[in-house]
Amino acid sequence: MGLRLVSPASEPLIDLRPRALTCRPRRRPARSACIALGLASVGLGLLPWMIYLATSLPASSTAYHWAAAWVGLDAMEAAGLIGTGVLVYRRDPRYCLVSTATAALLLVDAWFDVTTAPPGSGALASLLMAAFAEVPAAALCIGLALSALRQAGARVQPAAAAGTSHDGAGRLCAVRVLLIGSGGREHALARGLARDSAVTDLHAAPGNPGIGAIAHLHDVAVTDPAAVTALATRLAADLVVVGPEAPLVAGVADALRAARIDCFGPDQGAAAIEGSKSFAKHVMIAAGVPTADAVTCHSEAEAAAALAEFGPPYVVKADGLAGGKGVVVTSDRGEALRHAQDCGTVVIEEFLDGPEVSVFALADGMTAAAMLPAQDFKRAHDGDTGPNTGGMGAYAPLPWAPPGLADQTLDTVVLPVLEHLRKLGHPYSGLLYAGLALTSRGPRVVEFNARFGDPEAQVILDRLGTPLGGLLAACAQGDLGSAPALDWLPGAAVTVVVAAEGYPASPVHGDRIDGIDTAGHVPGSYVLQAGTTTDGAGHLITSGGRVLNVVGSGPDLAAARASAYQAASLIRLRGGWYRSDIADQARMPAARP
Repeated sequence: MGLRLVSPASEPLIDLRPRALTCRPRRRPARSACIALGLASVGLGLLPWMIYLATSLPASSTAYHWAAAWVGLDAMEAAGLIGTGVLVYRRDPRYCLVSTATAALLLVDAWFDVTTAPPGSGALASLLMAAFAEVPAAALCIGLALSALRQAGARVQPAAAAGTSHDGAGRLCAVRVLLIGSGGREHALARGLARDSAVTDLHAAPGNPGIGAIAHLHDVAVTDPAAVTALATRLAADLVVVGPEAPLVAGVADALRAARIDCFGPDQGAAAIEGSKSFAKHVMIAAGVPTADAVTCHSEAEAAAALAEFGPPYVVKADGLAGGKGVVVTSDRGEALRHAQDCGTVVIEEFLDGPEVSVFALADGMTAAAMLPAQDFKRAHDGDTGPNTGGMGAYAPLPWAPPGLADQTLDTVVLPVLEHLRKLGHPYSGLLYAGLALTSRGPRVVEFNARFGDPEAQVILDRLGTPLGGLLAACAQGDLGSAPALDWLPGAAVTVVVAAEGYPASPVHGDRIDGIDTAGHVPGSYVLQAGTTTDGAGHLITSGGRVLNVVGSGPDLAAARASAYQAASLIRLRGGWYRSDIADQARMPAARP
């Protein structure tokens, strides 16, 4: 049998170090790094020259030749060049001011050198120094300052046209965003980003027709780190938001950060918290997070022994990514064993009683902020029957959830996990999803995801009142501690997933979809596209199992639910279907079978 995982209590170490939020300009990483290195090197090169002046320059009746004056001037030039280099490297727009002051110092120094040099060879040497060192360095600093001003001007105009263009601290914060992914979650993210006036240019890859209505679409292999990085570099993206889990597990965030491009999403090592159920269990145990006892099994014999020990209901989880469909919860031992055989390496764990909820937390590697709890519906059919799916609907808020659930989860689950991942060398920056079971013994973690849940994100982002782009940028830059507090709109949201014929086993592709525009005119509703594409005639057709997310919002869950279902009834899709009991009465559900 594999390694047993138990749940010792531990006291997490929590570091809540705040840092100031900065809004970084677009950049071409290689050129900026070379310029920064060159400026800093020249500044450091002035240090031995300053020592030479201080020890060899005699006092003179001409004040300009006083050793202290020359050394002081050169010291300010060195500090200016080094400071400009550091700020350019960090992409801090304040380099505009520092480079301007440094250019003025260099020009003054050049003028002093030429006008006060002794006749003869001294005058020639001073002229050469001014012509080939001081004036070119000043020209470079002026060029940097002008470039920063041009970038600022380009940002002000579109941001002003869109409305307010400053963050809570009054600083200009305009960004070009590249969104990775193509599903309903990504359409919800794109909608939220497009509604943020600070996002002046929105791109998506590969996106879908619905996303294409509000963003520029690009073709890219989302699990190819080099291809995604090349696209982000070509677009001069300020921020890349990775929606699905597969690119994160493939290391896309690592490649982007190596190219000095801000990315919302954890690195490959941290994303293993979703990419491997076994790794996630080890992290939970090491961090003292309450969870189910479990065993990692690599063979049929180990799986059979684990099933016998835990007993029914059996919980069998594929160790790797499975698109939300790698978990089987059943009282049929044969079904559980077959699933283990089909998956290879699995995690078999004790069954947790009680309803399941989803708590998301934004994280920047050091700090975290809990979002509104939500609940999704994994089973395919009404009454929580049928096979597991990626999720057939969701709603928020949860009127039956314990008060303070989000804060409790932040303190007992999210922050200890962030601390442990940081110790492993993988600071977690992005969205950490904690799937909880509210058991008779208290909340227990069922699973972690390294990204927004789908379809929970669709209702949570609908209720979010804080501009989304600024929050995601703050996470990517390590500045969540000084970002505005999360603000939630009053009322509720419900999303209903419209699925293709044959989903989840064998969804049919290519069926025409009609009625989206009509559905979108229902008060309080709109339609997000998930598994869609267009045919040769430009008609919208199905390309995935979960085709559409119909979102309804209102002053309460009853109104939101009515809006979502009224809109869903207007969708015309051959063989299309959806559950009819999403958020039904919004009461505490019974324990899983």
